Amino acid sequence: MKRFLVSTLGCKVNQAEAASLASHLEARGWRPCLEGQRAQVAVLLTCSVTGPAARQSRQMARRLAKEHPGVRVVATGCDLQADPASYVEQGCETLGRAHLAGLADLLDRDALPSEDILPPPDAGELCPGWWQPGAARSRGLLKVQDGCDAHCAYCIVPQVRGRPRSLPLAEAVDAWQGLGRAGAPEVVLSGIHLGRWGQDLEPRTALPQLITALLEAHPGPRLRLSSLESEELTDQVIALAQEESRLCRHFHLPLQSGSARVLKAMGRPYGPEDYAERVMAASQALSGLCLGADVLVGLPGEDEAAFQDTYDLIHSLPINYLHVFPYSPRPGTRAADMPGRPQGVEVKQRAAQLRQLGQAKRRSFLAAQQGQTLSVVVERSGLGRSANYCLVALDQKLTPGRVAQVEVVGLDETSEEPRPQGRVMQ
Repeated sequence: MKRFLVSTLGCKVNQAEAASLASHLEARGWRPCLEGQRAQVAVLLTCSVTGPAARQSRQMARRLAKEHPGVRVVATGCDLQADPASYVEQGCETLGRAHLAGLADLLDRDALPSEDILPPPDAGELCPGWWQPGAARSRGLLKVQDGCDAHCAYCIVPQVRGRPRSLPLAEAVDAWQGLGRAGAPEVVLSGIHLGRWGQDLEPRTALPQLITALLEAHPGPRLRLSSLESEELTDQVIALAQEESRLCRHFHLPLQSGSARVLKAMGRPYGPEDYAERVMAASQALSGLCLGADVLVGLPGEDEAAFQDTYDLIHSLPINYLHVFPYSPRPGTRAADMPGRPQGVEVKQRAAQLRQLGQAKRRSFLAAQQGQTLSVVVERSGLGRSANYCLVALDQKLTPGRVAQVEVVGLDETSEEPRPQGRVMQ
């Protein structure tokens, strides 16, 4: 019996692609490698979004080879696309993203292509991506979009993922229905640039039409959007969240900087005022809304005044949590050659300040949930994930995947992150 390992680093899109690959291999008679068993092949989906992610991907390649001697290690994904030579040096076989959609068939036929130069990442079919609920995950994942053409100065994603491409509406609906039939209580809709879904289709369409079609196609799962650019959180999307109780009141809106000058140098298509307007529009329209943001610290040109602009903007807005990333240069991007990069000590101090601000905002948001009734999906940990992104401790053990109504009766601050305490309502 042929056995496989699939390992992945990085975003939900990578996770969905890895899950689909595993499903396709199992459909061909392969079986996942369990502890103590020997695999014939180990596939690694790499990540290149930051310097540390690239290093971790290469470390994972070495670890797979060390822990599974004699096993074929096939490296693919974003960092492989950016720097295939690093993985060849590790003894890996390499597969460009153009062939990723057909990887299960290629492995089954032992027919990996030999390529001295990788083809463009968008030269092949759109790689499918879905994760059904099961032993490892109680919520579903559905990838409906790939690629990006924004070409922000700091970002290598357009080079390693290629142009924006959308899963056709009918195929997205079929996948959604399959997840619903599998019992997914929630599906996270993911994409590299999710807000661009439908812009490349004929006829051209847009994300609100996809959201409506999915919710109408199966009555079971609630729908969570993974990440949107602030300008893509349109009045129409906000109105859908008002009307559709199954569209989670949780939006993650990358900010990156609160400085108009730095945003312009990045090539971001908005200014601080534009971002604030979209945040306030959503917050005022949707009670209980949870808003998150990504922030990059230490970009070239970020002086103390620019950082203070970022801090002040976040402080002034109803943002409820932050993902703070120190900037790491990516070869082949414009920012890698831009002058004025802050020193490491400054960057660490600024990141620490923003993380403290984010923690304070998160605590305030969680404390405000006291007395509220939340619908939660029970995760494998035994905690419940609410539609507005609270992770709630429950007063009784419930089956993972179950949907429960809980009353928030307190806030436990003894753990690293404060956690709402929920009483399950019978």
